[in-house]
Amino acid sequence: MRPSIIQLRQLVFKSIHVEAVEPAADAPPGDATNFDFDGTTFRVELGSEALPNAEDDSDPGVFVVMLRIAIDNQEGKPAPYLFDITALGLIEIDRKIDKEKRSDLAAVNGASLIYGAIRELVTTLTARSTAGSFVLPTMDFREHLSAKGNASQDN
Repeated sequence: MRPSIIQLRQLVFKSIHVEAVEPAADAPPGDATNFDFDGTTFRVELGSEALPNAEDDSDPGVFVVMLRIAIDNQEGKPAPYLFDITALGLIEIDRKIDKEKRSDLAAVNGASLIYGAIRELVTTLTARSTAGSFVLPTMDFREHLSAKGNASQDN
């Protein structure tokens, strides 16, 4: 086993909002444990920015990646929880990787690493909530990239 060429150096949560949805009066208590996300709309914002390199600004190796994930039940299949979470990660890409590829690697893989932390946070916070534990599905962030590694999209 060897360290990855992509390292998550730091992760912080900028904002956290998680709220159980009240079931209708005639509905049984919610059970989020086995919720099927098919048809549920996720709001996703992904941004990535290279940090200046003190030695050579044209050779970035560290990136700040911002990921915001939300379900607001405004569209699509309603989920048992509303949430809106923003997290920032400091992602380091090995300088052995071509400069042209680093930004995309930082954005896609950084978002995946950050999303894992968001997923775990939601599971932990909902474990003792009224609708039960809510485990978010795994995600693929490749489609969220634009030319500069920044995107905002609904899924």
